[in-house]
Amino acid sequence: MTMVELAVGWMASHLFDRGQAQEAAPAIEEQLRGLAGLVRAKLEDDPALRTLERESESSPTPTVGTRRRVIQALEDAVWTDPHFGEALAATVQRLSPFMPRPAD
Repeated sequence: MTMVELAVGWMASHLFDRGQAQEAAPAIEEQLRGLAGLVRAKLEDDPALRTLERESESSPTPTVGTRRRVIQALEDAVWTDPHFGEALAATVQRLSPFMPRPAD
């Protein structure tokens, strides 16, 4: 699983589990909010991200198509903005020891 797939999986879990799962430790919760903020700042007007956020309000999980579109948008962002890619990689690295691998 790539860094981008991990990031999207964790972000989706954070969005979709809000209020349903036991709250994560404050430090992990802060990192998840940071991850979501980083992605939102980069993809702010991307239709795939807006769809993911909309789905999180009415569905228990994102659709496979939406997840794929967000992954593609994030991969494009990493490819075109190396500084963003470094920031995303650092965030994923900080979360990796504490987060389960998202389901494919």
